[in-house]
Amino acid sequence: MSDTKTKPPKPSRRGYILLAGAIVLVVFGWTVAWFYGQSVLREQLDRQIVRMADQGLDVSCADLAIAGYPFRYEVSCANMRSADSWGTAASLGGLNAVALIYNPWHVIFEATSPAAMSVPVNGLEGGLTWQTARASVKFGENAISSLDAVIDKPEAAFDTALAQGLFAAEKTEVHLRKQPESTATLETFVTVQDLSLKSLPELQQTISLRAHTRIEGGTALLAGVDLVSLVQVQGGELPVELVLAEVTLGTGKASAAGDLVIAGDGTLSGSLELSLGNPEALLDSVKPLFPPDDQTFSLLQNVVKSLEPAAKEIDGVRTIALPISIDRGDVRIGFLPLGKIPPLFPAGS
Repeated sequence: MSDTKTKPPKPSRRGYILLAGAIVLVVFGWTVAWFYGQSVLREQLDRQIVRMADQGLDVSCADLAIAGYPFRYEVSCANMRSADSWGTAASLGGLNAVALIYNPWHVIFEATSPAAMSVPVNGLEGGLTWQTARASVKFGENAISSLDAVIDKPEAAFDTALAQGLFAAEKTEVHLRKQPESTATLETFVTVQDLSLKSLPELQQTISLRAHTRIEGGTALLAGVDLVSLVQVQGGELPVELVLAEVTLGTGKASAAGDLVIAGDGTLSGSLELSLGNPEALLDSVKPLFPPDDQTFSLLQNVVKSLEPAAKEIDGVRTIALPISIDRGDVRIGFLPLGKIPPLFPAGS
């Protein structure tokens, strides 16, 4: 018997030519498809800019470009500016958006610092800077289905006719999504780490915030409906469930939960349960914010002392509970006024 092994046949020259031709056709087809998609995307962007202009909002870019061939679409807008018919103006250093060509419904946005806004109607002038600002946005058929945004080291300054403010934080996160159990309900999550109120030097400690809300019918906001219209659609009362609002200051902590209603004039009403953890330390931290002749702080101290016997240990922290009532923005503990929450939008807007 012969030990000679049969060698596989070598590919023919014709086979190489066919393979090369197939690759060229695929590359050519992909290239045509990408550039066609680019033209459609540019047409849609131009159409949206014209549509916004027809609605009184002018948006412009110093250099609008679409790149990313062959597997992505990358839209960049440098020196972005906007202005409306009321004189409100805003600017942004730049905005980039990236989507994979085979998953265009998931877009990653990155904003370039700084941003600025001017609102002559109420005399607001403000600016915002940051280290990085990114957002992941998933789109449905006619609306945003979820949004996740993270801003590292934001710093904001604003001026109004009545006040000035300067704020800085380590990180801010915003998450919006449709509630899994009810697709018409909007869930929002907001966290702010190590917030420093630089315009209030009396408050030397940083603040950490987090909030979780559910808004019935709120997913309409993800489709571009404004808050005023949504309240009107809901019959002039928009229910909001405050699942949690928590403020940590030093060794003290304040948290609240309850049900609220946004009225047609923009005011808030409802009832909350306020929990104060380590209340004495919390009051000591905020005491410098009260004017010396203001009796509100003394009244708060008296209320906290009167409730001390009912305090409970929660997670190792002595905690007292206070019922809070809000009536068209006026906040009270019993008969003690705590302040006023301004309307979320002007009446009649």
